[in-house]
Amino acid sequence: MRKVLTSLLIGLASLLAACGNLSQRASEGPAPLNPALATPPERQLVVGYRDEGNLEAVSRLLGARVIATLPELKAALLELPSGLAQAEAARRVLGLARYAEPNRFDRSPIPLPNPRTAAQGIAPQAAFNDPLLPQQWWIPKIGAPAAWDQGGVGRGVTIGIVDTDFDRSHPDLCDQPARTRCLPGFNAFTLQAFAPTAPFQGQQNRDTHGSGSAGMAAALSNNGQYVAGVAGGNGHPSTAARLRPLVIFGGQNGGYVGDFGVAQALVWAVDHGVDVLNNSWGGGGYSYLLKEAFDYALLHGVIVVASAGNDYRDAYHLPSGLPGLIAVAATNPYDEKTGFSTYGPWVDLSAPGEDVLTTFVNLGTGTWLFGGTSAAGPVVAGSAAVVLQVLRDNGLDPTPYQVLRILQQTADPVQGPSDVVAGMGAGRVNVGRAVQMARGLQSPSQLPPPGSQIGILVLNKGSDARPGPGGLVTTDLLPFVPFSNVTLVHQSGKQMYAQTSPAGPARFLESPPGQYQVLVGGPSQIFLGGSEDPVQGAVSVLPGGEALAVLRQQADPYEVTPGNPLARNDTPQRATDLGQLFGPLPPAFTLSAAFDSNNLAQFGLPQGGPDVDVYKLSLQPEQTLALRAASRL
Repeated sequence: MRKVLTSLLIGLASLLAACGNLSQRASEGPAPLNPALATPPERQLVVGYRDEGNLEAVSRLLGARVIATLPELKAALLELPSGLAQAEAARRVLGLARYAEPNRFDRSPIPLPNPRTAAQGIAPQAAFNDPLLPQQWWIPKIGAPAAWDQGGVGRGVTIGIVDTDFDRSHPDLCDQPARTRCLPGFNAFTLQAFAPTAPFQGQQNRDTHGSGSAGMAAALSNNGQYVAGVAGGNGHPSTAARLRPLVIFGGQNGGYVGDFGVAQALVWAVDHGVDVLNNSWGGGGYSYLLKEAFDYALLHGVIVVASAGNDYRDAYHLPSGLPGLIAVAATNPYDEKTGFSTYGPWVDLSAPGEDVLTTFVNLGTGTWLFGGTSAAGPVVAGSAAVVLQVLRDNGLDPTPYQVLRILQQTADPVQGPSDVVAGMGAGRVNVGRAVQMARGLQSPSQLPPPGSQIGILVLNKGSDARPGPGGLVTTDLLPFVPFSNVTLVHQSGKQMYAQTSPAGPARFLESPPGQYQVLVGGPSQIFLGGSEDPVQGAVSVLPGGEALAVLRQQADPYEVTPGNPLARNDTPQRATDLGQLFGPLPPAFTLSAAFDSNNLAQFGLPQGGPDVDVYKLSLQPEQTLALRAASRL
C-alpha cells in the first residue's frame, strides 16, 4: 500500500529505514542541549546528502564541521567557517548536495487573535458530564456528541502535539496521578525523551500554546472535570486517544528550536508509532528539510494536520502548504471564515477557531478561550483520530488521504462570499457524520480511493537528459533546473506547491487522483539569477498510482559566480569553478544550458546577447582536455 516513486524521485524508499539513533541518545546521561543551540544561527547550514562519502565531500569543500546528522532523511547540520555566508555556501555545493538551506529559527506557534480565560455561555448539550461542556459551542457544531454516541472516541490512536509542551499535570490532559493516557514525549531542545510524569518542559506560565492544542484534540471527556475534547474518550483514560508531546517551542528563552530540531522530533515521533501529528505553528518560506521530514511521516501512513495561519488573507503558509498535509482554516459559530484566518486553494478543511473553550495550563481556572487556526487544526486532528479508530475497529488500514476524504465528504458548507468559501476547503468538519460514514465501511474496497504520488521533473531545455528504465540518462553535470517553483492545480481547484531541487523532481505525496495543470516558475534568483521562462504542462494520475511529468525550462544552471549570485560569469575573475561546484569530474561530461543574457531576470542587469560564460577546471599531469561545442535555437 505504501509504494514509493521511481528512482527519479530521489529514492524515497531509503527514507523508510528504521530509526535507532534518537531513542538511543534519549537514554544516555543528563540532558544535553541540542548542539544546534550552541552555534550561531547565521553559521548553520542544512544539507541533504547522498551518502556518507558525499557528506564528507560537502563538508570538506566548505571547510565546515558536521554538527548533527539525521540518517533517516539523509540530512546533516553543518557549522560554516566564520565569514562564509549561508547563501554563498549553498551555491558552492549546488552540484554536490541534494539541497542546502539555512537552519531557520524564525517560525512560531500561530499567534492567538484574542486569548481570554473566561468561559462563554452557550446552550446546554449532550449527556457527557464535563461541567463546562455546555459552554463549548464548538462541540455540537462539529457533531462530536453524535460521534461519541456511535463509539467514535479516539481509543487506541496516538496524537502527537508538535508545539510547546502541554501541561501533563492537568487532569483533563493526563489522568492523575498515573498519567496513563499520556505517552513519553520528545524534547527537541535536549534531544531526549521524557516520561509523562516528568516536569513541564519549558516554563508553565509562559509556554501555554500546546495545552490548548492538546485539549482541543483530545481533552479527557465524560470524566466529570473541566471540558471535553474531540477524541477524549468516554469516562476512562483507556478509551481516549493517547497524547504524545513533541516540544519544539519553549526551551530556556521560549523560542523555536529550528527546522533541524523539528525534523529530529518528527522522525522520532514517526518511529515511535504516532498516528496523527498536529502542527499549530509555522511561518513563511520553503524548506526542503521540513518537506522531507513530513514526507517521511506520510510514507509511514501518519496523518499530518497543520493550521493554515492567521494572516487574514489568501496566503501560502508553511508547513500547512506542503503537499499531503491537511491544511485547516478557522470558522466562527455561524460557519463563516473568521476575520483572522488564512485561506486559499491549498486549504483542505475548516473547523471552529473563534473563542473556543478548552484546556489551559493548570494554573488558576485551568481553561481558556483559545482561538485562531491553532485551535481549528487540532479539532481536525482529533476528528481524524476518531475516524481512524472507527475504521481500525472495522479491520481497515486507511491511508492519510482516505481519512481526509471521509472528513471532506461529510463536511458541512462554509458560509460567505464565494471567493472566500472557495478557499476554505471542502467545508467545516462534521465528525459525527464522518463517524457515521466510517462505521458503514466494512472492506478495503468500500474506502474512498487512495491518494496518488506525483513527481514533476524540470529539465533544462538545452540538456540531453531523458528518462530511462534505470533513471535519468544524461552526460550533463546538472541536467535539472533546481529551485523552480512547481504548482499543481487539480481539476477540483485544489492547489499544491513544491520546489525542484538540485537532485531532481518536486514531489507530491498523498495527492488527489485525477488531472492536473502544472505551472513552473522561477528558479530562485538567489541561486541562478531568475528565469523569464515560465512553463506549463499537464499530468494525470490514477487512485493509488504514480505519475512522473517531465517539463523543460529555459535556464542556465551553470551561471554561478563566487560571492555574487547576480553577477555573470563573463570574465576569468568571475569564472565558474566546475571542480569546486561538482567535485571530482567524470572523464566526459556536458554543459547544456540556455546560454542567453535575457535569461537573467534580475532588475538592473543588462539584457540582450551575446552571453559570455567562463569556466575553469583543474587537470591532472598528462591529462588532456578535448572540447566540442554545439548549439541549437
